[in-house]
Amino acid sequence: MITVPDEHQRTALLTFLYFMADSKYPSENGYNSGTGSSHHSHLMYTANSALQSIRSHLLQKSGLQQHSQQSTLPSGIRATHSHSLYHHTAQDVNLRQMLSGRSGLSRMTLENDTLVSKNVGANIRTESSKSLEQKILNDDIVQNIIYAFTGIQGKYLKKDVISGRFKLDKKVKFLNVVQAGMLLRLSELGYYHDLVQSYTDTKSGLCPLGLMGQGFVSALKNELTRYYGMVATLQEQLNRQRDLEHNTIIKANAIVPMRHERLTLMKILVWSVDALKRLQWLATIAEACQEKKGGALASTVHSFLNNGNPMVKSLVHELLVAICGPLYQMLSHWLLEGEISDPHGEFFIECLSEVGPDRLWHDKYRVRTTMLPNFVSTEMAHKILVTGKSINFLCEICEDKRPVKGRDELRQCIEENADHIFSCVADTKLHSTIDAIYLNTSKRVLDIVMGPHKLLEHLQAMRRYLLLGQGDFIGILMENLKCELDKPAKELYSYDLSSIMDCAIRSTNAQYDDPEILNHLDVRLLTPCDGDIGWDILSLQYTVRGPLATMLDPCMGIYQMLFKPLWRMKHMEFVLSSKIWKDQKCNAKPLRSMAMELNPVLYRLHLLTAEMIHFIHQMQYYILFEVIECSWAEFQGRVQQAKALDDILDAHDDFLNIIKCGAFLDSSSGQLCQNMENVYDGIIRLELWQDKFYEICFKELTARKDYESYILMSEAAGEFGVTADRQLERDQESKIFEQFIGSYHKSLDNICADYEKAVRCFLLTLNSHNDHNLQLFGIRLDFNEYYKKRDQRLCVPLTFEHMRMSIMFNGSKSLAGSRYSTVN
Repeated sequence: MITVPDEHQRTALLTFLYFMADSKYPSENGYNSGTGSSHHSHLMYTANSALQSIRSHLLQKSGLQQHSQQSTLPSGIRATHSHSLYHHTAQDVNLRQMLSGRSGLSRMTLENDTLVSKNVGANIRTESSKSLEQKILNDDIVQNIIYAFTGIQGKYLKKDVISGRFKLDKKVKFLNVVQAGMLLRLSELGYYHDLVQSYTDTKSGLCPLGLMGQGFVSALKNELTRYYGMVATLQEQLNRQRDLEHNTIIKANAIVPMRHERLTLMKILVWSVDALKRLQWLATIAEACQEKKGGALASTVHSFLNNGNPMVKSLVHELLVAICGPLYQMLSHWLLEGEISDPHGEFFIECLSEVGPDRLWHDKYRVRTTMLPNFVSTEMAHKILVTGKSINFLCEICEDKRPVKGRDELRQCIEENADHIFSCVADTKLHSTIDAIYLNTSKRVLDIVMGPHKLLEHLQAMRRYLLLGQGDFIGILMENLKCELDKPAKELYSYDLSSIMDCAIRSTNAQYDDPEILNHLDVRLLTPCDGDIGWDILSLQYTVRGPLATMLDPCMGIYQMLFKPLWRMKHMEFVLSSKIWKDQKCNAKPLRSMAMELNPVLYRLHLLTAEMIHFIHQMQYYILFEVIECSWAEFQGRVQQAKALDDILDAHDDFLNIIKCGAFLDSSSGQLCQNMENVYDGIIRLELWQDKFYEICFKELTARKDYESYILMSEAAGEFGVTADRQLERDQESKIFEQFIGSYHKSLDNICADYEKAVRCFLLTLNSHNDHNLQLFGIRLDFNEYYKKRDQRLCVPLTFEHMRMSIMFNGSKSLAGSRYSTVN
């Protein structure tokens, strides 16, 4: 090791060199020109002091080196070293004698000069032999290090079978601690070289997969090639150094080697710092990318881009450019041609080959989240998906193969600014170009769908017919279908019902609709079950074709699901208004003669009918107007602001979801739906009860009229009255009728009690619902607090305890076990 002298020694050495340079050109009288005797004496004194300081420093240094080298070098080299140290001491003595003064220098004889010259020549030869051996040893160590840099074992370094790292050979005994430490430290470069090289070998099973994985491996190989070039530069310098060792110049009986820059372990250590860091990061990145492919591989490498080291960021950037090369090609094909060229499943957009063209827009293409790079946002991935999907939709479904505006700009931008895709901010030229072509393709699709294919008109027709928005048509249709739908379900035929529907269309304002729209409307009969009638299986069907089927096919099932409860609600309104209430008004006058007997029952019947009609009318108003019509107005506003087809489809999906919640068909409204069915069952029971009740009443009325006519006929015949048997028979029939009236009165009370129970449960569920609109709807249903006065649970504030008890009550099977009693 080279020691740096302290400040005093440095000053002494510089003074000595100054004196030697000043005494090199003596004047004619033996002194340097321009100096006096006093100045000369001062220089001599300074030179002597410098010599003493240098000599003491050299002796101390020689002693340390002697002790160190004798312990490490071979015996022959140690002897040479001792001999060299002896001659160094002799040289110090001679040098001191030379500096003792001008008189000493003038008294030197020619014999002494000759002796000194011989001694110096011998010392130089000894020094040269020793130096040559040290240089050969140093070159041998350097050569082994260069071998280790490329993973090759040498004389001093061997590979560990388990860890793969280099270790010192146990047979080598003459290396000192410094050399051994330098060898082990430099051998780390060879270990990381082997590690990186293993990730580029496909047989190792460690390298990434797919085309993007091949790009990563190619980048690693390029880094190794650059590394090999640096190692080759070291080997070339070592070879040149060895050649120069053999070319020496003999001058004045002294062997003087040619001056050149020697390659030492310290220089290699300085050179290897950057290379070691680079290989370490390459090994770390490659280890994290094992057996990954596509977007997952790009995401893994991109995560290292957040490192604050500029060297690491530059390295990761180069790797990303190499990895994303295949991604750029796949992205270009998708955005420009609508084609997926992905043989290894690496692209973040996939095509489901088993899905037909009728489901192209919704199901055929989708984002593969496992392959979505973390530098591509979800919004950008959606735009990329829609752009390619729109091109396929235009070509395959709409048969429009005209090129989309902005294709050339996008192709040029991808070729020139490919690295913008993994930018930390999404405001690059590439992102703006993708946004532009997304808007162009979306506008193209939107214009075609809204124009020639009349998307908005078809959506409005489905609202009017499937969601019962065309009220006059639905009313006439029910009136015309009543006789058919009262039959058992197995006796119905769809073609008979279709003809009746056509008559309803011609009889209402539906006849003024576009014939092309009306041709999509038809009647559908569901699969009947045992005990079903026509009302249970009838359904209206709206058939869409062409591009509309591709977009609206997933929604048709929702429309059918919504039609059933709306149709049932309309049927209940039809039963109450056109059947129960109408029969009551029509039968009131014929049964006026029996008013005294029937009034208690009819009064209760009229009250129950009014309750039911109020309930159904409020239900219809809420669902058909507040839910459907208000949601439709909001949907139309979003359609006017739509920039892409997906904006309209998303607004349409929201429109249907709102109706599902309003019609109590969502997952959180199961109890409401069950309570609604209980209310409807009460209406059906009342219809059946009323039919039987009026049947008995008219039978009794007919019997009474027959009895009176018999009396009149007997009077006209001169019989003047009736027989006792006939009178007894009539009295018996009257008693039986009175018993029937009493029993029907009790059964009507049971129907009323069950109906009120169902309504109270429905109101309680509404009050405990999280939706404030439903809570307000419950208040409107009980506007006069009729049910609230009859159930104390409806008087409890809307607290958590109230909601919990409501849920407990609704989950119970009977009111008998409830801790809350009702007030009658």
